[in-house]
Amino acid sequence: MRIEQLRFKNLNAPIGDWTLDLSHPAFTADGIFAITGPTGAGSARGAPRRIL
Repeated sequence: MRIEQLRFKNLNAPIGDWTLDLSHPAFTADGIFAITGPTGAGSARGAPRRIL
């Protein structure tokens, strides 16, 4: 299974609806990417719930 798109709404800054297109060549060229952020930014907390 391959995840091709993530859609989410951020309640903090930046405000709005966001779409992450994982089929874009910027993500597929190297075959690997990371979702990162500073401690407490929520980069690890929300991603697993949305992927499953």
